[in-house]
Amino acid sequence: MTATQSNIKRKKRFSYISAIISIAMVLFMLGLFGIMLILSNKMQAYFKENMVINVFMSDDISADELALNKGIVEKESFTKSMVYISKEQAAITFSSELGQDFVNFLGYNPLMPSFQIKLNAADNEPGKLIEIERKLKTMPKVTEVSYQRTVYEQVDKNINAIGGVLIFLASIFGLIAIVLINNTVRLNLYAQRFIIKSMQLVGASHWFIIRPFIWSSIKNGVWGWILSLAMLVGVMRFIPAWIPGIENFYNAAAFASLYAGLFIIGISISILSSWASTKKYLNARVEDLY
Repeated sequence: MTATQSNIKRKKRFSYISAIISIAMVLFMLGLFGIMLILSNKMQAYFKENMVINVFMSDDISADELALNKGIVEKESFTKSMVYISKEQAAITFSSELGQDFVNFLGYNPLMPSFQIKLNAADNEPGKLIEIERKLKTMPKVTEVSYQRTVYEQVDKNINAIGGVLIFLASIFGLIAIVLINNTVRLNLYAQRFIIKSMQLVGASHWFIIRPFIWSSIKNGVWGWILSLAMLVGVMRFIPAWIPGIENFYNAAAFASLYAGLFIIGISISILSSWASTKKYLNARVEDLY
């Protein structure tokens, strides 16, 4: 092998490695935004599903009325879970929090029996909460429906704002990813434009010329995806050390979909960019290549 051939081979190897690294870094950054979006959605659902609505009932509610109310709440589509708290249980809990037996001090138990209801995340919206409150108040012997409306509305507002920002950033970065991967492939083919034109001049068909470049782009895209996947998995393994408890919000199915999406994005952009760039040089005049 001559020195010239060795240099050419070294340059081609370097161009392939640089293309793989470029694709990997772009997919890695896009994957990070995807992970942030998934975690944000899981956290949103967690907070919404763990906010409690207290439904207080009068002391004179009968066993039949209590059973009726319980059946109504359990059948509602908005109910994720429900716990009945008798006035005796409420007194024990409150005395424990207070540090003294307030029932003995007062001489009676002023607390009322209640349901503690947790809603499905989809139903925990400011507009729906008003309708849910109205429904609960129509049940027999219900005296009050209590929840921290201001907190609910503020949390919903903040979560939606954060989600909107993440979606916007992910969309912008998605466009940047397309541009960067496209430019990486185009620059890689630019260095081989004379080889493409030479093959055409000796009579090779367009598909015969394009095929190896597309195959090369597919391999670069696959290796870039594998490298980005390794980095994303590594980050996911170390995040709990920085943010304890964050692993509780991991969603294996959503992460698998994200990784599959990154694979499709990397391969698709590589193939389309390779095909378009090769066709460009095939349709160009020889003097335009200089």
